[in-house]
Amino acid sequence: MRRTGATRPVVVLMLCGAFLIALIVGTIALILTNLRDHAITASKQQLLATSTVLAKQAARDLESVDLIEASLIEHMETLAVVSAEVYARAMASRDIHLMLEDKISGFPHIEAVTLVGADGQLINTSLSWPSPSGNVADQDYFQALKNNPALSSKLGRPQQDPNNGTWTIPLARKFMGSDGEFLGVVVGTIKSHYFEELYRTMIRGADEWIALLRHDGVLLARFPHIDSIIGKTLSGGPLGEIMRAGGGVARTPEAIDRSDRLIAGTRLANIPIDLVTSTTVSAALADWRTEAWYLIGLTIVLVVAIGGTGAVVVQYFRKQSTQLDATLNNQSQGVCMYDAHHRLIVCNDRYAEMFHLPGELTRPRTTLRQIFDHQISQGLNPGSGLEAYISGLNGIIAANQPASIVAELPDGRALVVVFRPVPGGGFVTTVEDITEQKRAEQRIAHIAHHDALTGLNNRASFSDHLATTVDATIRAGGAFAILCLDLDRFKEINDLHGHLVGDALLCEVARRLKEVAGNAFLARVGGDEFIVITHDDAQAAGRLAEQLRTALIGDIEISGRQVSIGISIGVACSPVDGNEASTLLANADIALYRAKAEGRNAIRFFETEMGAELRDRRELQHDLQSAVANDELRLDFQPLTRIGGSVAGFEALVRWQHPKRGLVPPGVFIPLTEETGLIVAMGEWILRAACREAASWPKELKISVNLSPVQCRGDDIVRLVHEILIETGLNPGRLELEITEGVLIDDFSRAVSILRRLKALGVGIALDDFGTGYSSMSYLQAFPFDMIKIDRSFISNLDRAQSKAILRGVIALARGLELPVTAEGVETEAQLDVLAQAGCDFAQGYLLGRPASIDQYAAIVGRPARLDRRGPPASRLFTA
Repeated sequence: MRRTGATRPVVVLMLCGAFLIALIVGTIALILTNLRDHAITASKQQLLATSTVLAKQAARDLESVDLIEASLIEHMETLAVVSAEVYARAMASRDIHLMLEDKISGFPHIEAVTLVGADGQLINTSLSWPSPSGNVADQDYFQALKNNPALSSKLGRPQQDPNNGTWTIPLARKFMGSDGEFLGVVVGTIKSHYFEELYRTMIRGADEWIALLRHDGVLLARFPHIDSIIGKTLSGGPLGEIMRAGGGVARTPEAIDRSDRLIAGTRLANIPIDLVTSTTVSAALADWRTEAWYLIGLTIVLVVAIGGTGAVVVQYFRKQSTQLDATLNNQSQGVCMYDAHHRLIVCNDRYAEMFHLPGELTRPRTTLRQIFDHQISQGLNPGSGLEAYISGLNGIIAANQPASIVAELPDGRALVVVFRPVPGGGFVTTVEDITEQKRAEQRIAHIAHHDALTGLNNRASFSDHLATTVDATIRAGGAFAILCLDLDRFKEINDLHGHLVGDALLCEVARRLKEVAGNAFLARVGGDEFIVITHDDAQAAGRLAEQLRTALIGDIEISGRQVSIGISIGVACSPVDGNEASTLLANADIALYRAKAEGRNAIRFFETEMGAELRDRRELQHDLQSAVANDELRLDFQPLTRIGGSVAGFEALVRWQHPKRGLVPPGVFIPLTEETGLIVAMGEWILRAACREAASWPKELKISVNLSPVQCRGDDIVRLVHEILIETGLNPGRLELEITEGVLIDDFSRAVSILRRLKALGVGIALDDFGTGYSSMSYLQAFPFDMIKIDRSFISNLDRAQSKAILRGVIALARGLELPVTAEGVETEAQLDVLAQAGCDFAQGYLLGRPASIDQYAAIVGRPARLDRRGPPASRLFTA
């Protein structure tokens, strides 16, 4: 194809290039400005977020001190300390000193707690014994509490130890007599170094600092530490304005080094502290500078590229014919042009390749008839004939509009042919091979209706097939069956061995099921859920179900591991069990539920009475509401035994003796109580009954009580435990509360706060079912548990090397954290021997003692058995 009269608009090209360069430079400058503003804004937001998080952490630390002080005042009120003289005399003993030490033993941020009399004289302290003499009457917090009747607590100015130079922050609470007389204060001192070490972990660069201040601007702690300004008032300037406004972000010169800085502050309303974070603008823009240099370099490259492109374009006009030929012959599409008489003007090599044209048929003036005849001879033209083809072309030319057709060639290729009329009556044809595109579309269609992991039909394909099957059955009659399949123990294997093994197992299961299903429709509709649709009657469907179940019997080797699973199958048949897709599927699900409920690895056909299960569940839920009031609950106790030693305590386990149903398994009614919220009232009954029982034992053995995540969602659990301990007189150190990681999942920070408050009461906290979740180890870092209990699923598989390795790893982890370990579900001597060799501390299980009435263990707890004994004697017990 040849173009004549071509011009070379070099001047226009240069002007366009200059304009484009100016546009690029201006755009880059605008982008850099916006990026700079964004970087500063992002830094402000990050500073404010950091200050908010650290402010809340500081508040929690201060609240822990306040709780200790409140508990001490409550203790003194219990001791009837009603005057300053009684206060000074009753609280000056070594026992009180030891109690003070015990109160702060779990709080690394607390330096000491000190009792101060009405005259400012030190009465007792956790810091040392004998208590040193001293007077704090001149301290700001003492004066404020003494002289302000409305003030109950006061955060004082930081104090520096003259001996070692360390700083502490006093938090004092007023102690008043019953007649309103000022008796003194309880002072908790917090290590400034604690906050500074915490802030050090949050600092990302030398230009940042974090400071903790009182509302009046007194500096309590700062990192990096500057000794000369600790305790000084920094309430002036922009920082003061931010804090008086309740927090925010500002940009201002810093008072110490005069650097251009971003300062963010958070003020807490309920705690008189402000948390301030700051960084230099230069540090905030560090990443921006890197981006700026990158964009500047890119701009230079673009400018050079535009200039070079301009030079190339100029050369292009000089080599127009050669480049046009190269362009045509390097296109992926076939291109040709015909004149008004249907004679070839030009075509590229790709066009010749597509239609296998010899060289003589690609020369100019070759007629369309010659090319058409050749295509027919090669079997490459599926059309109805040349005359019809030319008639269609003439119609396209007359309409003067592009048109296209998709040609399916006999050799399997698919081509898109586009015709574009040109002035003078000719036309240009482009031909694109879309064979791979068509195949890709077919693959996409396959993916949309098939499971990516197993290659089976997916849920969408199943829904379509079920609807089609139902319609066909209604029209033509006949029968078909739906088989709902659910793997047994898959989740356990997946959690134990990992997702890779789980995926490989699903693929092997799919292969076996597909091999057995034959022509029946098979789909994977969920994680370990499959569905089969077979055009058979109930008897044939039952045989197929049995074959499917048999296919998964025995060990399956996956990645060198031997795993064993089963399969539960629910069957619903049409038209007996329904004629609608939703009804049949629901009935098959009900049958599957029955199969799993009756022991798994079973086959169950839908029966009409199965629908009664839902009603039964509702009746059970209704009966639960009156179980406590009707005295239908009782507690059984299972011993917690030191391996190779004595019984250390008991775990309280609730049992429901239904007046009609008999003994209802906990696995049935406990989930119901959690779903309905009844666990709160039932849990209170369990906790109170267990504590009352344990308090009656002559021997001071531990008592363990499980807490549900539902019970821990509110703050009432702390109050409830405190009230029950006081009511029953049980030593808090004997009570251990067992939680699962479900307590921590919903609101981690709130849950940890509640657990810390429970621990502050003196009770123990144990992490139950350790190892069954994905975050168990991270929870051990977040909270100082008193014990971890290994889930019974690991103990039951101790005959396997992998389970032994996991056990040793867990015990080693516990040793590193100085935590005792209890193994649950110990049922054989062999398991007990393995635990002993691994260094496990405690064991619990049927081998050592079944859950039973406490009268069965009367000798162990140290009291005579009552006459109303229930349950069989323990299978094996050690004497306490």
